Amino acid sequence: MGRQAVTSTRIKQLRDAQGWSAYELGCKLGCTRSYIKSLEGGSLPITHRFTLRFVALERQTYAQAARHKQICTRHPLPRQITILARPRKCCVCKAWFIFPNTHDRVCTDRQCRRTYHARTQEAR
Repeated sequence: MGRQAVTSTRIKQLRDAQGWSAYELGCKLGCTRSYIKSLEGGSLPITHRFTLRFVALERQTYAQAARHKQICTRHPLPRQITILARPRKCCVCKAWFIFPNTHDRVCTDRQCRRTYHARTQEAR
């Protein structure tokens, strides 16, 4: 991971894998959203200083991902479970869920559902 050259696609891959916006990645690395987008687009060269920060963040991120994840559930689970559905973020509270239906965009929280319904009504 650290020995490979940091490329624009590698920056984009980390951002996409973690679900981070360019702004979020910029905050973690101490730079701006536009700088991240310029690096990803190839309009600016990747500096040594940025490479050091990026590799350190990448190592930290993947080290955290290697640990076990905590699952909160309303139902009892067996000791081992295989999750076949892709986790997605609620578009209101931004918490991760495995939605009951593939077309759902909002978690089961009543306040999230009300907020989402109000937003969709305003858009019409």
